[in-house]
Amino acid sequence: MSVTKILLIGDEPNILRTLRRNLISRGYEVLIALDDQEAAYEFSNNEISLFVLNLNFETIEIDGLEILRDIRKQNQAPIIVLSPIGTENLKIKAFDLGADDYLVLPFGMGEFLARTRSALRRWNAQQVGSMDGSKVIVSGELMIDFEARQIQVRGEQIHLTPTEYELLNYLAMNKGKVITHRELLQQVWGPEYGDEREYLRVFISQVRKKIENDPVRPKYILTEPGVGYRFTINQ
Repeated sequence: MSVTKILLIGDEPNILRTLRRNLISRGYEVLIALDDQEAAYEFSNNEISLFVLNLNFETIEIDGLEILRDIRKQNQAPIIVLSPIGTENLKIKAFDLGADDYLVLPFGMGEFLARTRSALRRWNAQQVGSMDGSKVIVSGELMIDFEARQIQVRGEQIHLTPTEYELLNYLAMNKGKVITHRELLQQVWGPEYGDEREYLRVFISQVRKKIENDPVRPKYILTEPGVGYRFTINQ
């Protein structure tokens, strides 16, 4: 059985050492990159299952958002972003660039480990495939193949991150049903979530851009104001 590799990226050794010690004690293999070049080397030469990126570099002039952008261009593994800044604007920027989760420093180790497990669960599910048999949903020009974990629009395969796929998968499996914000957060991100509605706003927007002809006027994923979202079948 292969060991799960996690890459920690940042320039604050105390934080990295603490995270590394706790992750290793849970059986993970942990690599560390102190700048953008080391990060590029590590994820080019290793099969990384999870990236943990501290956006705020204190000792060198590096833009953490650029590292995030570069990782997502080349790798679909989940990315947890760390930052002492918890503004919604920065969170949205990080999510738009491909982050799957966002933790504001300081945080409890229990919360960090729980979010690590949730991110790896989504990634592992995408790697091994679904247990839903050959079930396929076709809605207009959209096709979702649950066995192959593939999405096609007008016959062209669409690439989703693990989190984007789990979000669409849960909505589609409950087609026609209104899924509340809390239920969707807990089913996709994990039971410790529930109030992070900004996550849903950004990720729903990302999925719509990939599957909808007109993301502003969606026909697959509909918003139920103040409640949640609903997936509809179109002929």
